[in-house]
Amino acid sequence: MLLLFLSIITVSCNQTTDKNGQENADIVTVQKDYNSYLNKDNSALIATLKSDIDSLEKIIAVNNTGVLDLGRLSSKLNLLYDLKGDVNHLNRSVEMQEAVVKNMYIEPEKSKYALAQAYIKQHRFKKADSLMRSFAADASTKESQLLFFDIAMELGDYTRAEKMLNAIQNQKNYNYLIRAAKWNDYKGDLDATIRLMEEAKTLADQSGNPSIQIWSNSNIADYYGHDGQIQNSYDHYIKTLELDPDNTYALKGIAWIAYSHEKNPEEALRILKKLKERHPLPDYDLDIAEIKEFQNKSEDADSLRKNFLAEVENDAYGAMYNTYKIEQLLSGNEADKAKALEIAKIEIDNRSTPETQSLLSYAMLKNNLTKEALENQKKYVIDKTYEPVAQLHSLEILLANDEKNKALTYTEELSAASYELGPVTMKNYYEILEEI
Repeated sequence: MLLLFLSIITVSCNQTTDKNGQENADIVTVQKDYNSYLNKDNSALIATLKSDIDSLEKIIAVNNTGVLDLGRLSSKLNLLYDLKGDVNHLNRSVEMQEAVVKNMYIEPEKSKYALAQAYIKQHRFKKADSLMRSFAADASTKESQLLFFDIAMELGDYTRAEKMLNAIQNQKNYNYLIRAAKWNDYKGDLDATIRLMEEAKTLADQSGNPSIQIWSNSNIADYYGHDGQIQNSYDHYIKTLELDPDNTYALKGIAWIAYSHEKNPEEALRILKKLKERHPLPDYDLDIAEIKEFQNKSEDADSLRKNFLAEVENDAYGAMYNTYKIEQLLSGNEADKAKALEIAKIEIDNRSTPETQSLLSYAMLKNNLTKEALENQKKYVIDKTYEPVAQLHSLEILLANDEKNKALTYTEELSAASYELGPVTMKNYYEILEEI
């Protein structure tokens, strides 16, 4: 009933006009729906977590082989990272999970599965794959098949991913459905993706399990957004917050709706700045920078991007922000572009997917390796992904190589992806078209 009530409220706030009297898009965000979550004070929870962590650290200093204490410490550090965004907490959490694996002698598989998932969170995908192959190479259990699918998708090993997906096929199984949705998203079938996620969400709701309900609502909100179902997207971000009032991901999704759909940069900035205060991940600077760019505040945007690049130079982040670093460096000077190309090559070694290959191609283009960029794009990207950013790269690379007709085949899909790409990118896209 609450979700229906929210829908009624937001639909009634339909259209506004801007300063020039032009009609804006439908307004779906309503501050009172999410202000309490945005202003939520979780300091007491964080204080309790830190106290528990300090106590466990003291115990482990005396006995560093107790798997129960090591496991508790790993879990609490991981939760603290999710709440505060300090990468040192994530890395310490992984260290503790590694210690659990080292000292677990009875049924160690579960602890190894947990460690593999932690490596994925750190973007150490090959490490996760190596760990899984060390004890579950035959993928004989459902849990190993699920994780092998997840890792294969991250590494771009789609043949293995499909094999694992077929092995677990069960239309009434939640874990199968969410992975089938991801597979169909990779294949470019958004309708099937949404249908499968809706089925998965129904199972999650029937289960009464809050963790999978939260995951289902936040992910289907993303897919609805990609499909232009902005009201549905917003409603499911709100539902996510009802289930998990600390969920910063949902609030960030609402900020994107305010910015990209409603063209309301002030509200988007209000949300993002609040999030940055309580959960200071480096990429908030990039989100805020984009909106500053939209507001024609280029100096502010440049300053924020420099802050981001300086922060993620910290080795503690590992490869977690490589793709962001590449994108930002490519807008810099020649030395920055050369550095971006080197990082792009490193990222390909970490995981070769159509998206990372597209970044490599684009880095080649920006470093005046025009033909090499086209060769790489044709080999690894074109007709292998439907992601709008990769398609925009293809368009630019094809145009640079005088393949205008092929480039123009992307215009219909790119024009339809305006919400996903955002106003700044779309402005750049239209400027490219004007120059043809």
